[in-house]
Formats: sequence, C-alpha cells, structure tokens
Amino acid sequence: MIIYESSLDKFIKNCNKTQIVEEIQKGLILSGFNINNQKEIDSWNESLPFVARALDHEDMSKDINVAIEYKLDVTSNRIDLLIYGKDFNDEDNLVVVELKQWSNVKNSNKPNFVYAFGGAGPRDYLHPSYQAYRYENILNGFNEYIQDNNVNINSCSFLHNLDNIYVSVVDNKTLFPFLEKSPIFLKDDAEKLYEFVKKYVNKGNRKLLYEIDNAKIRPSKNFASLMFKALKGEPIFTLDDEQATSVSTIVSETLWAIEHNRRATIIIKGGPGTGKSVVAINAMGQLLNPSDGSAPCNVCYCTPNFTPRALFSNILTNNDYKKSAIDNLFKKMATFSRSSEFDFDCIIVDEAHRAFTWKFRHGVKKDVDMIDKIFYASRVNVFFIDEDQMVTKDDYLTIDRIREYAKKYKSEIFEAEELHLTSQFRCTGGKNYISFINSFLGYNNMIKRYKPKNYEFRIFDSPSEMYEAIKEKQNDYPKSRLLAGYTHDWESKKDDSVFDFDLEDGKFKMKWNKDTEIPYILDEEQNDRIGSIHTIQGVDMDFAGVIIGKDIIYRNGRIIFDPTKNAKTDKASGISKADIVTASKMIRNTYKVLLTRAIYGTYVYCEDEELNKYLKSFLK
Repeated sequence: MIIYESSLDKFIKNCNKTQIVEEIQKGLILSGFNINNQKEIDSWNESLPFVARALDHEDMSKDINVAIEYKLDVTSNRIDLLIYGKDFNDEDNLVVVELKQWSNVKNSNKPNFVYAFGGAGPRDYLHPSYQAYRYENILNGFNEYIQDNNVNINSCSFLHNLDNIYVSVVDNKTLFPFLEKSPIFLKDDAEKLYEFVKKYVNKGNRKLLYEIDNAKIRPSKNFASLMFKALKGEPIFTLDDEQATSVSTIVSETLWAIEHNRRATIIIKGGPGTGKSVVAINAMGQLLNPSDGSAPCNVCYCTPNFTPRALFSNILTNNDYKKSAIDNLFKKMATFSRSSEFDFDCIIVDEAHRAFTWKFRHGVKKDVDMIDKIFYASRVNVFFIDEDQMVTKDDYLTIDRIREYAKKYKSEIFEAEELHLTSQFRCTGGKNYISFINSFLGYNNMIKRYKPKNYEFRIFDSPSEMYEAIKEKQNDYPKSRLLAGYTHDWESKKDDSVFDFDLEDGKFKMKWNKDTEIPYILDEEQNDRIGSIHTIQGVDMDFAGVIIGKDIIYRNGRIIFDPTKNAKTDKASGISKADIVTASKMIRNTYKVLLTRAIYGTYVYCEDEELNKYLKSFLK
C-alpha cells in the first residue's frame, strides 16, 4: 500500500521545507491509518532530512523515485524508505532502507538483535539491517510482479545518529552474517549510503511501485526450498517481527539453559498459516549451525502429524540430505518413550495441539505419558500451539496442560504477546479471509460481508462442478485436491470397488484417499480421491475444494453442529461419543483446518442447501 511517493527532487524539497510530515500524514489518512503516534512523527522529522541530504548529490539523478512507509501486504509492517527506478543497464531496481535514530547501542544475548535505546525504551531490538533484508525477502517471496519481471531488490540500514565507536557492536559480520547482503551505514557514512543507492538506482521509473503495489500476492515457487538453507544456518527465513522474536527466544533460551543447567519451556501461539513451521526450522538451523562457530546443539523437531514430517523429508531428500540425518532431525512423538533425561538440548513440538499422551499403533505402553517423556528428555521444549485446531479426542495438549508439566519439571515458562504469531503467510487472502472463515463457522460474528482479494473463493451448488474446477487447477497447481469433513464411511479401505461418496443422485462418486506411505498431497495417483482432516492437517495446498458434510447445517438463523452425522468408520476423532460441546468444537475446528489449507484459493460445496445459501450471503 502506497502512503507517500514522489521524485527524489520533490522529496528533498519537502524535507528542506519541513513539509514531509504533512505529506506523509495525508497519505496515512487516505489509507485509513492512525496518525496520532508522536514517536513516528518525530522519527520522520528527525531521520528523513538526513536521507535527503545524503542523496542530494550532484551526480544523483533527481527523477529517481522515493516511497515512505510503504505497507507490505502480507504483514503489518511498513518499510521506512524505498528508493526505486532503473540501474545503468536499464533494469528495474528497488533499494529498501531501514532508518533508526539510535545514538547508543550494546551487544544483545539474542541472535539477530541489538540492545538499544530506541522508541520503546532501552531493550533488545532486531538489527535494522535484518529488518531491511527481511522486507527484501518478503517482496521477493510474495509479489507476483517482482517474480515475473525479475525486479532486483537490495537493502541496507542507516543509523544517522550513531557514532563509529559503536561499529563493532552493529557491524559484526560474524554475529550478523546478513550484513554481507544488507550493509549498515552509520553517522559518518552518508557518502557510502549515496554510493550504495546510486549503484542500483540512477534513473526514474515511477510506475514500477504501482505495478508492484497492484500485483497479486503469490508465494514464490522456490520459497519452500529456503527451508533447506535455514537448516544450514542461514538466518533470513523469518518474515515478521513475531517470527524473528520467536526464533531468537528459542535460540537464546536454549543456549542459556545449557550454560546454567536449567530447564525452559517456550509456548508459541499461532493460527493456520502464520509460519509456525518456519520459526521451528529456522531455530533448528541456528542451533545446529551457530554463527560463532561454537558446538552445535542437539535439537530435533517432532509433530504428531505424519504428513508434515514426510513433506520436510521430501524437500531435504531433494537437497541431498541423507536419510539418517533426516531421521535424527524429524521424529515421531513415540521416539521419546525410550529417551533418557536431557538426551536433547531442545525438542521442538509443532502442531502441539494434536499431541497425545498415548496412541494406539505407536508401540508405546499405555502407562507411558508421551508428553511427560518429551519434558523428561529435553532441557528446553518448545510448543507451537493453536487450540482452535484440536480435532480428535487424542488431541490432548492445551496451554494450561503445558504449564502443569512445566511446573512438575521446574521448567521456566516463556510465553508473551510477542510470541503470538498473527501474520498470514500461507493464504494469499490474508487475515481478511481467515476472519471471514472464523465468522462463517461461528467463532465470532466480526465479518458479515466478504469480498475476495488476491484469493479465489467460490461456492458451488454441485460437487461435480467443483471437482471439474479442481481438476482444471491441477494442470498448473499440482497440490490441488478435494477435501471433506468425515461424514462418509471409509468403505473403500476394505473394498476398493466401493465409492465412499455418492452425491447428486449418483452423478458424483468418489473415494477417500488411500492409506499409503506417500503423503496424499504429493501422490498424483490420488488426484481423483478426497483427503480427510487426518491426511491434510499441517500441510500447504495450492487449491482446495472442500465438501462440508451434513455435520453442519443452518437453521433458523444459526449454524448447528450434528455429531450424529459423523462417519461410523471414524474411530480416531471420538466425535460421535463426545459430549455435544466437545463434539461441536471438534467439528468446527475440523472445517476451519480444511478451509484454511490452500494458498491460492478455496472452493466450497455444502451438502446442506441452507448452509450453502448462508455461506453465499457473505459474498453479496
């Protein structure tokens, strides 16, 4: 979202005449932002004239372009300064600049952080070049125009009040390897900032930012492979302040616990698509490959869900990871039943809301408490949890129960607002789409109307038509599938000639996915089968066609959850035997998971005609 943009010439004049704050405020008002933050106003008055003076150079073209407080689509963050145009080869370029007024800094114990006397008082702050480079990665990773047109992006930070006596604190490439790609400029470095900008931008191209701003949100197809680099210790894989803080907390508290022979428990909350796995993998990489060359920590990742582990394994295998190394990093919960105390420096539990104390078929005796074993085996345990994704009776773990286990083991608990992931990185519909789904399912009534933006949302009156639409998508988006709530018996498991779904008077006949070692979402032989909640939780899809069964109906102005419609072959969830409150919660959570799996679009067919009409009412 564009707040302020102009030529460099106009920007310099606005700064010289002290009009820059007024111009930014106008843009913020038009964009619906609050402009009463005096600290922000002071920062514009203080920092921007320094930039103007640095770029007011006789060799710098005054028709290059400047944007201030540019709002990124996929996070709540705004970029302090963008300088853009064309380079000497006539190629489009952006330079991201993070500005700070700091005049005093100290070393921080948290990786990628600096202790500074900043706007929120003296505390740990993300290194400004880390922030700038992260914005660069977000633009590269999610903007369709940038990806398709090979727009070059570079980044840096400018701390115009910081003397060079602090250079060893903020410009240490051993501690901050990202400085190789995103340099930092201090008080006496105005000329260096000018040279850095001129290297990439020396001719104007005003329309470039408008093309970028109007582009679709599209996660890069190469984005998943960044996980491999993250495990090798490359730190730039986090995408917002909450993720970066979570990673640093995991790393710093693990190192502290090892050094002081203590236990720690870290609770990180986050809904679907907020990047819980991104944080987990990034933290693992930094613990396995410390930037200071110290010994690696013994860290592993576990999740109750088979599919995410299999997907991670698939990515790493394609990047030449050996199977033995993968097995050491990614484990089943049952693995820890045989562990000794402190076998692991850190155990990271993803999808912790699905963690169980004991589960049939995992080779663990009934009297073994699996969660207790995780606490016993680890010095530090990290739980990524979303209590609104509990979908079966075995999904035992809650935040309160985590606290109880931590108390038993005298483990210091870390949970805070900054450890709550809220940005939406899976679904290109963003927070607006997630809020709409929450309102439709009755978690709240905040949204009465929904207008899809950057996301394809369609409601079908026929499951056959929805399937044809998904088949068409599979040509270009191979991870597109049909999904359904568990209201149809799994008869094809015993007899593959039988169809589990028989709708539209026999026009629509399909089967549940096969129970195989290949994840359903990666098995192209199952393109014509329907995935269940047990197959798809914790997984990213391209497009999802969701069949909402008759366990949800709409009558007399309200949604009704009916556990009697749960499939008889569903032995895992326990919905049919649960009390009505618990059963309703599990049904609602099931559909929330199914409706928030897809990156690019979700199609829906409701077996209950009234529910279909109700869902359509949100789109009018």
